[in-house]
Amino acid sequence: MKKFTQALIPAALLAVSFAAHAETSDGKVLAVSAGWAHIMPQGTKQGVNSSSNISTSTLYNNFNSNAGFELEDSDTAEFKFDYLVNDNVSLGLILGVPPTFDIKGKGQLLGGALNLDKFSKVGDVKVYSPVVTGKYHFGTVDSKFRPYVGAGFMYAHFSDFKLDSAVSADVASKGMSIRNVKIDDAVAPVAFIGADYNINKNWFATASVSYVHLSTHAKLDIYSNLLKTTAVTGTSKIEINPVVTYLGIGYRF
Repeated sequence: MKKFTQALIPAALLAVSFAAHAETSDGKVLAVSAGWAHIMPQGTKQGVNSSSNISTSTLYNNFNSNAGFELEDSDTAEFKFDYLVNDNVSLGLILGVPPTFDIKGKGQLLGGALNLDKFSKVGDVKVYSPVVTGKYHFGTVDSKFRPYVGAGFMYAHFSDFKLDSAVSADVASKGMSIRNVKIDDAVAPVAFIGADYNINKNWFATASVSYVHLSTHAKLDIYSNLLKTTAVTGTSKIEINPVVTYLGIGYRF
């Protein structure tokens, strides 16, 4: 959360500066919308690195670098809040119900003892991802159809990771367990295009397509039940880079 707070301060100061000079033709300075977002991660597996204190074991010292993790598509409800600086410029905040992403494993770990490809997923994780934006709207306030372009940044917080039961059972059958899974928070740039369709002076329909240049790092321990110690610590970059489509309905006031 510290990263998000640090990134939010300049945007807040910019908003205050604009607020002193805000003026729209129809006097409306706020817009809210609610809709559905479809999130499509585009990243591919990035390999797994490992370290082990058990130098005599081939099993514990063979994390295959061609393995890795990818996130599957997800859907969520999304809410957008915009402050209209003038007829063409707005500053916004995007919040959503935190979606849960299935994590797909690719390749083999532990010298082939753990084949990630045979599982439908290795686990799932919930992602909290508020976005601060700035937009430029083309046309005039009275235009029926108003395209826009924008950019901003996302703060992504990963929580509530759950290891799939099939993976847990497979690892347990080999005398091991996976522990201390941690996925780092990240800040990422966002770019998007979209359009509003004005139904009347207050109500509008809106749609957009966004791209987020987002990646993070994950870490986990593999514990040996026989040796009663952490046998391997594995780390991996997780490339997400989602394309997000959004369709909603909004109100200006």
